Amino acid sequence: MNSRTLLPRNRRGRNYEKVALRIRDFAGVGLEHPLDPFALADYAKIAVVRPTDLQALSPAVLRELTGRSRSSWSAVTMDLGDGSQLCIINPTHTAERTRATLMEEIVHVVLGHRPTRIFMGAGGLPCREYNAVNEEVAYGVGAAALVPYVALFLGLTDGATPATLATKYRVSEQLVSYRIKITMLWPLYKSKMAAAAGS
Repeated sequence: MNSRTLLPRNRRGRNYEKVALRIRDFAGVGLEHPLDPFALADYAKIAVVRPTDLQALSPAVLRELTGRSRSSWSAVTMDLGDGSQLCIINPTHTAERTRATLMEEIVHVVLGHRPTRIFMGAGGLPCREYNAVNEEVAYGVGAAALVPYVALFLGLTDGATPATLATKYRVSEQLVSYRIKITMLWPLYKSKMAAAAGS
């Protein structure tokens, strides 16, 4: 089956998928294999560090970058001014969340999104700029790069669950469920689950 002709039916899904396929081509990873964002970042000359690796960070910034809550920062990527990027990853998050986060940060770079600017807000707490559209696109493309549509479609057709696909592609079940919904495969998934339950 030609993976280039098997694309999501909806326009947003197709747009995300086309960029994601180019990223996977650049990484040299087949659709049946998991994509390693850390290897891709290294290949794309994006340095990935933990906040504790940076001596110049203030204690307040360090606390913000290593928060454990779901709402805390997962990562921030900054342009170093010489054409290279530095991605600071929150080391307290799960491996699956970290992989998705780094993939999202790589997509920001690939799409030429303006790097995040960190500034001191009220009370001296660090804040960062937030562009909701860029964040949505980066997450959507990153998720598509991690779990390609063709693998998702064929997996669900064969009765795979979000859990089995998550294990195969080394992501969270939540990310797989997001991919199922955004690519309009939820009816297929539900019908396969219903058929399996009735057999």
